[in-house]
Amino acid sequence: MSLLSRSRRMRPLRVGPGAALALAVAVLAVPVVAGCSADAPVPPRVTATAARDASEPATSGSPSPAATSKAVPGTGDVDARIVEHAGRRYAVVTLPLEEWDVRVDWDPDAGGVMLADVLAASGEIQVATNAGIFTPEMVPGGLLVSDGEELVGLNLADGGGNFHLKPNAVFAVLDDGTATVVDSVDYDPSGVLHATQSGPALLLDGEVHPEFREGSTNLAVRSGVGVSTTGDVVYLAISTGLTNLWDFATLFSDQLGVEDALYLDGQISDLWVTGQPEPSVLSGPYAGVITATLR
Repeated sequence: MSLLSRSRRMRPLRVGPGAALALAVAVLAVPVVAGCSADAPVPPRVTATAARDASEPATSGSPSPAATSKAVPGTGDVDARIVEHAGRRYAVVTLPLEEWDVRVDWDPDAGGVMLADVLAASGEIQVATNAGIFTPEMVPGGLLVSDGEELVGLNLADGGGNFHLKPNAVFAVLDDGTATVVDSVDYDPSGVLHATQSGPALLLDGEVHPEFREGSTNLAVRSGVGVSTTGDVVYLAISTGLTNLWDFATLFSDQLGVEDALYLDGQISDLWVTGQPEPSVLSGPYAGVITATLR
């Protein structure tokens, strides 16, 4: 059963004193049709910003970001770090797939879901973030596969906004225990257990998206997912403040050694890790979430 099928229905957003987040930034939703080009300056619409300044040294073990990172304390078995890159800071979670069950969930009957409700539906989730861009009707903007079932089909249409800034891409978890990020036009459904489509692609085959520009003034909160070159490690990342798409893409290539990465969403995004406060009333509603639990 989908984790989201047991979640409560969408709640209205309310801004309260507990709105600040420990690992991410929560902001107002942007629908799939309302995105901006990669280089057009847009006024930031941040409503709450917070970042943990972790001071613990990096620990050995599973693959992790480069030496410019600091571990986030109190996150148990999760390798969660604050990584500094190009003068900005990002929360990065490293998930070796031999240790972690990574999945994508969406309940078509529930409408949007709050991240707190997803966690309440299962006490085993240790990492959770929003999946790809979605429509005002709370439907994923493109492909979404959960437990091997295609709930929304692949979207190769042209259009405006970040989702349609080609190439876009698909993040997929496969039945052979690996994961991948591929150009949407190259997507193969064989062996796919979980998948989400979003856009733009951040990196494909080690190349930054051709529309991104270094030094761009298009600044926003950014969340994304990348996969190691061997396919056995998934990286989830979110900026702790405003960043541009060039810097966010090169975070994955320069700091994580990733060649394929996908932008998930912007101003509405959140990345929750066990040991942090419960997600706030700004963490949602989402149409689709990515979660991770220990195997």
